[in-house]
Parts: sequence; structure tokens; C-alpha cells
Amino acid sequence: MKQTLPILIVLLQGLTGCQEEKNETTIQGKITGNIPDIMEYTIPVDGINYFGFEDAVPVNSSGHFQIKVNTDQLCFIELSHGYEFYGTVVAEPGANYTVSVNTEHTDNPIEIEGKDKKGQELYNQLHNRSMLKGHFEEEAGKYRKDTVATRIEQSIRKSEEAEIAPFRELFENKEISQDFYQLVKTDREYFYKGVQGSVGFVNFLFSERQQNALSKDAYTKLWGAVFQSHPVSDLRLLKSPWFYHYAELYLRYNDLIKESTSTETLSELHKQGAIHTHNIENAKKYLSGKQLEYYIAAYLYYQAINKNYEKELISLFDKFKEEYPHSEYSHFIEPEIIPVIGFHKKKNDPLDKNIKFLEGTDNINSLKDAAKELKGKKIYIDVWATWCGPCKKEFKHSAELYEALTSRDVTILYISLDKDEKAEQWKDMVNYYNLKGYHIRANEKLWASLRDLRGSDTFSIPWYILADEDGQVLRKYAGSPSDLEKLKKQLEEN
Repeated sequence: MKQTLPILIVLLQGLTGCQEEKNETTIQGKITGNIPDIMEYTIPVDGINYFGFEDAVPVNSSGHFQIKVNTDQLCFIELSHGYEFYGTVVAEPGANYTVSVNTEHTDNPIEIEGKDKKGQELYNQLHNRSMLKGHFEEEAGKYRKDTVATRIEQSIRKSEEAEIAPFRELFENKEISQDFYQLVKTDREYFYKGVQGSVGFVNFLFSERQQNALSKDAYTKLWGAVFQSHPVSDLRLLKSPWFYHYAELYLRYNDLIKESTSTETLSELHKQGAIHTHNIENAKKYLSGKQLEYYIAAYLYYQAINKNYEKELISLFDKFKEEYPHSEYSHFIEPEIIPVIGFHKKKNDPLDKNIKFLEGTDNINSLKDAAKELKGKKIYIDVWATWCGPCKKEFKHSAELYEALTSRDVTILYISLDKDEKAEQWKDMVNYYNLKGYHIRANEKLWASLRDLRGSDTFSIPWYILADEDGQVLRKYAGSPSDLEKLKKQLEEN
């Protein structure tokens, strides 16, 4: 879901005014292996780090780049390109760092020379150091079947202590600064408190299907306890990359547990196109000041990059700009709201004549049934859903895909896995992306047929299939639109 933002190198310059004077931190870098054209990096706004609030600098042909950031406090700066995360610099105001990134070393590609070198190395070895590597749920999954809350809490505390202890040793040996140690210590404390809260939240979700391992009383206490010992109001938390998700857990606790908002109510708000308004109003009840401004900004950005194009986001962003007219976050959100505006303008345009929605879909229960409707041609099948970010990313290649397939007398069938409540959005999205070909929204029997076809393999989308004129599968896993050469080769072989 992460997207490359425009290069806005001077974004924070000229904003000193009555603020404290900021110091320029410099990162000299060299990247080897697969060299990207740009290096993206998070911009710490008042020391706050979030994966979506970022800038980029060019990388030259030999892999060199230079980053300059103005900051008045120690902060995290994460380096990445697209979906690929390289590592984190714990940056001190006015300091200089030399960074080496080897994209072929996927486990830990970054080396950092400069202030607090040993601490930098240690921090970048942590498994869950970045939002791009997964949320609290990844770590919380270890406790999915544990039935004893006190044992869960003790185990999480041991994991936390095991991560902090080496940093404490470096600090005691004067190999890292006190500020470095305190920042990393706070980051890891709040990460593991987030894990504990997430265990409670996951049990709440499973309780809807009576599959929770902990009792309601146990998971409620486990979840709520984290905010008593480590409150969201603690300004130190803002500096952690985990603040957004920690605050989200806190707001969910208040909404679902304290206020007893039912999942049926939330589902109805989704259908009415009012869920984001509800969530932001809930945030305004429990957050204030910098935390509230940051949370709303991060929330709007996070929802916009999902490319679900909810119209509600447009008015909410307008309201954000009214309430925070000088917010530095608006620069990052606006590029993601513009496509939402474009979507709602485009959806009223007439459909392209080559976009066809199949009728009588209640009786299309298999690929063989679908093939009967497609004029006896070989079929390229794209299994997708409106909520699937990677699916929509592939649509930018749809024009080339359509040309390549139709020139070979192959027809395209898009099978959506969206539920009934998404039917209108599904059709609007087909129009917006101009997906020429045939379209169907899978009923339960077709869904089951696709799951059977997948067999023991993990079911994930996007999924591309080649089938013959009768719906018999030729290629269970065909090339994607972004890998058109592979697909062309498969077509030739079949």
C-alpha cells in the first residue's frame, strides 16, 4: 500500500518562525545490488515518524544519494523504496551519517557509520522495528491459543526485556548516548504494550465466532491494562513509529469495550459510508493536541492509500484543513485524496463498450459455467477484489494486457470476490480503471470452486489463471499484467 511520493526536498525549510531553531542532519548513502532511481525517507515532523509522511532524493547511476533533514530532536528516519524497507537511522540533530545499503542482503541490508554506531546496528537487527514489516498482530499471533492471561503478559514482558537489555549495556558502557537509549527503550516498551493490547483485540474478534482462547473478562483486562501503565497521552510515544497503531488499539478499546459499540453498528456505518467519520469523531473524544492532529492525518493517509476511494474521505480532509490550517501533514495527505476526487468524477462517465458485466451470475458456479458465456475463446482470468491493494496496483498495466490478449484471440474475465454490499463500488471501480473485458462477482458456489482449485495452496489475490474454451484450466498460476512477457510466453506454450 505504500506509494512513492513526489520529491519535495525543501518541504520543511522556511518553517522555523517562532519554532526552536532546527539543525540539519545529513545522511550520505551508497546503495548496491538492484539500484533504485530514488531513495525514500520518512520526514520527522516535530520528531514524529510515520511511514507515509516521507520525501525522496535521487540515486545516481553509481548508487550514491544524499539526504538532508532539519530536526531539533533525536528521531527515527526510515529508508525505503516502494514496498522494500532498507532500515532505520536513529538521527541526532546536526549529526552526519554514512549509510551503505545492499539490496541483495534482504535480512539486514543496512550498515550505518556515525553517532551511536553500535546502537544503530543493534536496532536494525530487531525483527519488528518498522511498521513496514507488519503490525502488532504479527508478534501477537504467538499467543493466539494461549488461555492464561498472566502467562501471556509475563512472556511479552520477557521478550521486551530481552530486546532492551543489550541497549542498556551499550548505554552503561557509554557506547550510545542517553537520548539514544531512552528513545529506543520507549519505542520497544510501547511496541510490546501494543502486542499485549493486540492479543486482547484479537480475542475480542474471535469471540464473535466463539473461538476466543481467553474469556471476555481476561482479554478485556489484558487489553485495557496497557493504557493504564503506558498511556497514549505520553508525548514520548509520538516519536515511535508505532504510535498510530498503538493509538488505534486504544481507540478501538474505548469504542468496542467501554462504549460497547456493536460490530453490527460498525458494519452498518460501513454500508452508509460513514465509518471514517465515526472513527475520527471517536478519536476526538479521547485524543487531543499533537496526538489528535497526527492521528487524524495518519488515519486519512492510511485509508486513502488503500484505494477504496470512499467519498467520505474528501469531506474529512477538507475538515482537517479547516481545523488545522497550518498542518505540515496536509502536504502528504493531499496527493492521496486527489485520486479519490478523480474516482468520483469518473464513475459517472459512460462505460467503455468493451466492458461487459455478465448476466445471470447466480447460475455461474464454476469456470466451466463462465466459459459458456464467453463465445468459445481461451480465457485469461483475474481474481481480485475492491479491497485488494496489490490487485489494483496491477490495473495500471490493463491497457497493455488487453492489447496483448485480444491480439491473440484470448478474452479477459475479471472475477471479483466482493460481497453484496460492495456491488456498487465494484462496478464503479471497473469503470474507473477502465477494465475492458467480462466481469462477474463470484457467488458462494463459484467462491468454493475457486478455493477447491487452489487446493492446499494458500489462497491469495491477485490470482491469474489461463483456461481453454471450455473452462478447463491450462495454467493455474498465469503471469500477471505487470509481467506481460511471462504471460506471452505461457500463451505461446499453450
